[in-house]
Amino acid sequence: MKALQRYLDAVWQIVRKDITVEWRGQQGLPLMLVFALLIVFLFHFALQLSPDLQGGLTAGLLWVSLAFASTLGLNRSSSLEQESSALDGLLLIPVDRSAIFFGKAISNFGFTFLVALVLLPVFNLFYGQNMLNLPLILVIVLGVGAYTGLGTLLAALSIQTRTRDVLLPILLYPLALPILIAAVEASRGVLSGEALSDVQSWLFLLLASNILFTAAGLMFFETILEE
Repeated sequence: MKALQRYLDAVWQIVRKDITVEWRGQQGLPLMLVFALLIVFLFHFALQLSPDLQGGLTAGLLWVSLAFASTLGLNRSSSLEQESSALDGLLLIPVDRSAIFFGKAISNFGFTFLVALVLLPVFNLFYGQNMLNLPLILVIVLGVGAYTGLGTLLAALSIQTRTRDVLLPILLYPLALPILIAAVEASRGVLSGEALSDVQSWLFLLLASNILFTAAGLMFFETILEE
């Protein structure tokens, strides 16, 4: 029991560190928001689609915005750990290295989810879609969880390389394609008024992805950091 408490405390300390760094610097999250909003605004004013076509575009555009913003946040998070030698300090924590994975994954998820919460009313305003509904938020939670879980693993893999800012997207986007497809299809179904049972296969894929990358972080994160 004490070992579990120490493990959970280490996870929380890592999450709190990332929140504190972001609060003091206020560079990562605002940059993610500006980047995501820029994509939304550009597509809205450039395409000038009819309301029917806008409805079909919304799900894909939402996840393009979240994927790019999340990748930007993942890159910045790994860069800060490397540049300030914070990773060396994290490795000194006397707990299993997977605690570092869960701490970083939770903070990456939190920042991306905050971006999503800001984007939803913007999409509601510009694209005339009912984005503020619980089924869509469920899809976002599962999709963002899977994407940031995979991204945290790959960010740790590329953190030691000089080209990490370029390497992470190259590794992440092809591997995350099934996640993004499932998230887009589930979001499109929800926005079209379908019940969750009609998109359950996509939801199961997202849930399985969350379980897979959580297990991968638990088993392989220490090996990744040692490479």
